[in-house]
Amino acid sequence: MAVYFAMIDGERRGPFTLEALHDAGVGPTTYVWTKGMADWEQAAGVADICRYYRQRIFDKMHPVAVVPKEPVKEEEAPSQRFGGYPFPMPSDEPENPDQPPVSLLTVSILLTLLCFPPTGFVAIYYSVLSRKAWDQASHSESKNGKDLYTPEEREGYRKEAHNAARNAKMWVGITFFLGLILYAFFVNHGV
Repeated sequence: MAVYFAMIDGERRGPFTLEALHDAGVGPTTYVWTKGMADWEQAAGVADICRYYRQRIFDKMHPVAVVPKEPVKEEEAPSQRFGGYPFPMPSDEPENPDQPPVSLLTVSILLTLLCFPPTGFVAIYYSVLSRKAWDQASHSESKNGKDLYTPEEREGYRKEAHNAARNAKMWVGITFFLGLILYAFFVNHGV
């Protein structure tokens, strides 16, 4: 088990275990050293210390976290630093596939006109695609009374409508935030 020395209030203190660093007052900018290090480094640059503090923060935020029975191999564990998700991801399935998705066509058009047209057109495209897919799923009979689609095909159109609505929602958000960024840029530069 590695032990660390820290420069606290201009004095070298230690040795400390990882668990004792926090109580000793070691923060991200505190210089630390352990055997194997060429020179003193800030704690934020030492991988073991960063990993310990991240785990400590995670444990405080999730006090009922379940500890796996077998340790997870490091290469299999999701990286907490770069895109790992310690929480369940939303399902691709719509919450209620029998209900039509919320139409974002009007919002998409307004944001295209007011915010950022290039991404606004993408939002409009997905809004129209969602509406068309739902309309296809809703048409169940032809003029001669025969079913146009099997139940599986109707279900596929409904899923397609919900997926397109999710994409439209994402592009509406992107358009809105790009519009805000452009607005702030123009206001700050007096354009």
